[in-house]
Amino acid sequence: MNKIVKAVKEGQEIETKNLFNVVNDFYLTRLRVSKDGESVVSMQVNVCEEHAEEYEFLQSCTMFDDVAYRLRKADIDSVTSEYNAKVDTLYVTCELKNGLTVLLMIINITGSENDVKDYREMDVYELKDFLEDVINKKNGYYCMVTRITDVFGFDLKMHNSVRTYINTLDEDDWKLHISDDFTKFEVPITDDSINEIYVKDNEQSESKSIVIKPFNQPFMEIDMLFLKRHD
Repeated sequence: MNKIVKAVKEGQEIETKNLFNVVNDFYLTRLRVSKDGESVVSMQVNVCEEHAEEYEFLQSCTMFDDVAYRLRKADIDSVTSEYNAKVDTLYVTCELKNGLTVLLMIINITGSENDVKDYREMDVYELKDFLEDVINKKNGYYCMVTRITDVFGFDLKMHNSVRTYINTLDEDDWKLHISDDFTKFEVPITDDSINEIYVKDNEQSESKSIVIKPFNQPFMEIDMLFLKRHD
């Protein structure tokens, strides 16, 4: 179990910034702002960034502040937290001096932790070069399986995805292309400062795992497993 969630469960006192940072550890948090019990704002987030005077809650891999909520530190009156084991949810309640209440609900705690700490970051250019070497059989790897999921239940598996590459025909709109004999999947990988790409080498580089969180798909994850050829 996440160490902060565990500390809340045990009744320990947690710093506000550590409670808010739990948002970064899980795939989905529901943020609700209310006044006298009536909802004012409700949104889904998966990122919390701390700045000098405020906390910013937003969705990963998006730009232009399409979805964001800013909470000024000076406006915070009190913060409390509770873990409800029956619904496997962490509640963080923030009372503001203006009478508003900000509620963070991190649902389905068990098994939904966003954990890439064993991975290193990879940029889109390194990914492009790697996939080109796979197709041209220069690095000895092949894509055994690709799994595309999101937090809302979408789950697509593609085995032996023989055509996996970065489509650069439109230089302003690169796309990750994954296909086999029956299925084709493409998703934008537009700006390297927006995409999140992680890679992990396994057991003496006999396999390589790549996780991609593509542009403007904040709750989607593409997980690709590459194995070394032995033929």
